[in-house]
Formats: sequence, structure tokens, C-alpha cells
Amino acid sequence: MYDMTRFTPQDMAKCSLVLRQLGRNTASMEACSQKIVKFIYQHFCSSETGENSCVLVRLFKTHPYGELEDSLQQSVRRLMNHNSPASDMKCWTLLAAAGAEPQWNSRHTAAQNTAIGLVSAELVAQMPTISEIIRQFGLDIPTVIGTQRERFLQLESAVLNIFHVSEAKGSLLIPEQKSLIIPYQVKSVLVFGGLLPSGSLFAVEIFLKVKISQNTAEMFKHLALSVKTALLLGDEKVVFDSSNTAAKSAINNDFHETQFLEYQISNLIQLLDFSEQEMLRQASRFQQTIDKLQREIADRKNKEQALPLSQESFTGIINVPHDGIVRLEDNQGSQRFNQGEEQI
Repeated sequence: MYDMTRFTPQDMAKCSLVLRQLGRNTASMEACSQKIVKFIYQHFCSSETGENSCVLVRLFKTHPYGELEDSLQQSVRRLMNHNSPASDMKCWTLLAAAGAEPQWNSRHTAAQNTAIGLVSAELVAQMPTISEIIRQFGLDIPTVIGTQRERFLQLESAVLNIFHVSEAKGSLLIPEQKSLIIPYQVKSVLVFGGLLPSGSLFAVEIFLKVKISQNTAEMFKHLALSVKTALLLGDEKVVFDSSNTAAKSAINNDFHETQFLEYQISNLIQLLDFSEQEMLRQASRFQQTIDKLQREIADRKNKEQALPLSQESFTGIINVPHDGIVRLEDNQGSQRFNQGEEQI
């Protein structure tokens, strides 16, 4: 179990190891995605009460309209006034979900619109959550919807990032206020993900009952790489569950084993980079703490050295034998007096 409010680098490393393995022995990306969201929903809990920290976990992927199954294509057309889009138009597609309500545990029932057409850069810019995820991931809308293929090829290996809304209630970036945020008392929203070699963007979206800091959210960049690795363990072309998924996977096994090894090498290099960056970040924090403690110790020593001199001077003044000196409180009561005052 992992506590979101006390999530440590050690927790991140353990969770990352598990997530990377969830793609094994799965016949489709959808099946792998369901394992991922279920694991996150079940294993992020309060260390004090054992209660789930997540209200809802969803995994999305951009996918060409022409490669969607019929029900998803219907969802896209419903939002486009039943017009048929181009087959290569990217769609924001729900692959998996897990949550507090029974209907949230299947992509078929977790949302009214399970696929949204990313028709143009102008229209995507009007979708607050999607456009902000793209921006905070360090991307631009034309790259994600596929109109700048060259730029994507330069970015794919490097883009793994987060989208974090610390205060979900009232946020204009989260439109599901009345249906989700308010009734389920969602405190924070976290999305982490990146780019796949196919040109698709993937994003894991978590609605949390607890508020998390930016530092905690930043650690999920590392988990984004693990999720990417898991999604690529199977055939990336076999996205949705179907009756002939297993057969397709078996036929192409040799080819994809080679491809998988190439992806693994690339991802392991990225993982090493991330680990080194995290180690440097922790070392920098540790050094800052040491520097602060050293400054506090030096300051305390200076004060301790100055105190006797101050006391000596004060004692010399206060104990002048022939003059009476009295220190009074606000209520005129005597707080302290010297020997001269005592004699008087």
C-alpha cells in the first residue's frame, strides 16, 4: 500500500517496479490498462485508516478514428452531430477505468463519451482538461493531433510528464465539478503520462480524496515511464480486447519480441536518466538541509558568545552601588531592582 500524503522515493521505486510488469501476459493494451488503473485504485490508501485515496482512476490514449471499434466510433460521431470524420483523426479514447462506483470499473460504462474527436487545434483548445494536459506535458496541440509529425519524432523519447491540480474544487481546468468533484469530495487531480512510439499520447488520470503537494506529484513522472513500458510489453497495434486478440498476438510474437527488446533498452536508458535526476535532486535537498543546519549552528554559537558580553555589560550597569535602578512592568509592578535600590 502507498500513502499519497507520505509518498517517498522508496515508495515510488517499489510502485514503479510493479507497474512495469503489468503488461506481461496481456493480449491487448486495453487489458494492460485495466490492470494498471485497478492496481493504482486498490493500492493507494491512507496508512492510518486503510481507506482508498482514489475516487476514480482512468487511462486515456489518443487513437485514430478509423481504428476504433464501432461503439467508440459512435461516441465520436455523437459529439460531431453524427458527421463521419477522417479515418486518421486522433480521438481522446478511454481505455480503462477503476473507481468507487461499480459502473466506473469498465470503460464501457465509466463515461458517457468514451471517445472524443480531436477535430482541430482550435476545438481542442476549448477543451480545458485535455488542452491543459497537453500543455503541462510540454507539448503543443498540433503535435498531439498529428499535424506536426516531424516534431513528434523529436519529442517521443523525452516526453514523460504530469498535470497537477492541487485544489480541484472550483478549478476551471476540471469541468466535472457537479458530477464528480463536489459529490465525492475530490481534493486534488493528478495526471501522468507521455508519448508512445506510435505517435499516441497516453495519460493516467487520478481523482484523489486527499490533497497532494507539487513535490509528490513530480515523482509520478517516474511512474509514467513504467506505465509506458507496461503498455509496450504487448503488441501496440492490438489495443482493444476482442475474440481474435490472442491469435493475432501469437502470430506476431517473434516480430514483437524483437521490437519489445528495442523498446526495453530505450526505456531502461530513460529510467536510468530519471533515477540519476532523482538522486541528484535528493542530494541537492540533503545539501540544502545540511547548509541550513550549519547556518543555524553558527548563528547559535555567535549568540552564545555574545551573551556573556551582553550580560557583563548589563550587570555592570545594574549593580552600580549608589544608584537605585528599578525595572517596572506595564502595570507599574517592580520586575527587577539592584543593590542600590534595595538599600534605598
